[in-house]
Amino acid sequence: MNLAVLSSVRKYYASTSTLAVDDASLSVEAGEVHALVGENGAGKSTLARILCGFEVPDAGSIAVRGSPVVFASHRDAEKAGIGFVPQYSMLAPGLTAAENVALGHEPARLGVFVDRKRVIYDFSMLAERYGFAVDPDAMVSSLPASARRELEILRALARGGDVLVLDEPTSILGDEDTRHLFSLIRRLKAAGAGIVYISHRAREILDLADRISVMRDGRVEQTIRANEVDECGLAELIVGGGSCLSGQLSRGAPGKAALVLRGVSLERRGSGSMASVDLAVRAGEIVSVVALGGNGLDALEDLAAGVVAPDAGDVLVCGKPIASYDKRVLRTGILAYLPTDREERGLCMRMSVGLNALASRLFSYSRLEYAIGKRPSSDVATLLGSFGVFNWQARRVDTLSGGNRQRVVAARELDGFSPVVVAANPAQGLDPSARSALFDRLESLREEGAAVLVLTSDPEDAALLADRTFVLYRGKLRLVDPRGIDSNQIAAMLTGAVV
Repeated sequence: MNLAVLSSVRKYYASTSTLAVDDASLSVEAGEVHALVGENGAGKSTLARILCGFEVPDAGSIAVRGSPVVFASHRDAEKAGIGFVPQYSMLAPGLTAAENVALGHEPARLGVFVDRKRVIYDFSMLAERYGFAVDPDAMVSSLPASARRELEILRALARGGDVLVLDEPTSILGDEDTRHLFSLIRRLKAAGAGIVYISHRAREILDLADRISVMRDGRVEQTIRANEVDECGLAELIVGGGSCLSGQLSRGAPGKAALVLRGVSLERRGSGSMASVDLAVRAGEIVSVVALGGNGLDALEDLAAGVVAPDAGDVLVCGKPIASYDKRVLRTGILAYLPTDREERGLCMRMSVGLNALASRLFSYSRLEYAIGKRPSSDVATLLGSFGVFNWQARRVDTLSGGNRQRVVAARELDGFSPVVVAANPAQGLDPSARSALFDRLESLREEGAAVLVLTSDPEDAALLADRTFVLYRGKLRLVDPRGIDSNQIAAMLTGAVV
């Protein structure tokens, strides 16, 4: 039974002259996971947003359970039983977890006041039903990225939909959180729900999906059964061939320590604290730290990037305390930073793509150069072209797909040479081709003498990239045996199964 069908849908954005979706069709059946794949900017997120009522198509039709529908808003789609978990957060940071789930659907007391006890009760029952451990009173602004993702899923489930659209749901989740999510998806599938699953991760798609639709240039080019293709073949379908990563990157001889955390501790609410951590990243090496959510990876990111000061210990960059640097000097020539939360920390969402790309070098232009705009425009074209971002002119960065937003951040931060690079979940939302290009750039910086710290929830990324790999477990670092670094060994250490 088809729960939802998109037929010959088209979406054109006149303001940016972008044809995002072109005559695309997609069906979602009861009791299936239908994966939607394609390169960054292929139209996946736009198609999903049309199905979920965030965008109104210029042409084509939508049917839910066999009946034609027209969605004027996301609320209309929710009423029709379609839930949406976006790639980037749509939560209100100033509200609690329970308040976010109830937002717009708050139970009333005496017909006027919000029944707060009911809000917390409903949230707790929903979280218990689906196995999520999120504090209902926790402020969203204090939650790590993985907990925010769980909250987005809970909010979609709270609407009672039998069609759930997940846009890159595991991009910031570790293995344990991913397995938990997959278990939930399989339970929903067994209950008759239809899941649209958007991802670039070939392995998890083949593990989870029943059908796979491939998008390119706004069109759904083909739909196949998941058992008809292997991991490498799927990667080639996504990018058109030649995208499979093989082997490990070359290793070089490191130099002096450029980024040092010495006896660092940071106390945080919940399980995201760190205790007396020592870590040195030397010039000319890549060090990976991998952790599951709640083990302190967010805290390590904040400390290494100079976002927060430690409660105890020191953070040194090129031999000096990180706090002693002028922020502009630190961020424009000394420390490159790719944050996990690119929307909050890496981009100014209401500004143009060009200004976001040039943020670190705006002060290098004279007033005349900036007024004429020829040199800045040329620089943006070169910068973004190297990371495969095109058609950026006159566009705000919030109109880009999540993967292309990550490309903009990576292009800006990895342009030129910085002696220290902190890259937190750098491959999130990237298709195989862009992931390969990013890893090549990090390797090039390593060869040029940069100290590269990669913080990730993905054991495969850690094993592929690193000269040295550590697992962060309950706020403490554990070195992975360098004689046999692989994702399986790392995965076993992440849960404490192997010490």
